[in-house]
Amino acid sequence: MRVDGLLVEERQPAPAPATHWLARVRYRIGQFLRGLTAAISAEEQQLVAGTLPPGALALFLRMPKDAQRHSLNVLHTLQATGEVPADLAVAALLHDVGKVAATDAGAYLGLWLRGPTVLLEAVWPGLLARLADPTPSSQPGYALYVQIHHPAIGAAWAKAAGCSELACWLIEHHQDSHQPGSGTREALLARLRAADGAN
Repeated sequence: MRVDGLLVEERQPAPAPATHWLARVRYRIGQFLRGLTAAISAEEQQLVAGTLPPGALALFLRMPKDAQRHSLNVLHTLQATGEVPADLAVAALLHDVGKVAATDAGAYLGLWLRGPTVLLEAVWPGLLARLADPTPSSQPGYALYVQIHHPAIGAAWAKAAGCSELACWLIEHHQDSHQPGSGTREALLARLRAADGAN
């Protein structure tokens, strides 16, 4: 698939585990409620500007405020658990930037749709995949498609914005269903996924 002229690898959504779906629903509801009151401090704005290259900063600023808040929360969680290499910090701040593709096409993927969509993805991912439409448009089907494929879209954008290969790989794989391996980059991916899941 192509988004903004960039070739993006399509991925099938990960199947939701049969257990713990109620906990995931509760988590997503809390995430939605926190998004309603999202705010970014001046210190955090400086942190973002000091972490991201200029092109990547422009990507971050395109995200809605609640998505920026979530990304900063992910970074803060990582910082609380130890040293955060530059590539991991970049991935934390940009892991959801691909969701902006829906807005760019005129499709609504704001907080009011993302909340129910991630709930549906958690409890019935097969239905979400069937409703998704890969054709860029203002229709809800494209917004659902972006929700599923935003990691690959965001990774392609981050690469075009000058982010490192490792940061782009982390963005692209942050929602993979399989457990990461035992290498260095896999360990960083496990940290990113854990911090994302906690926020």
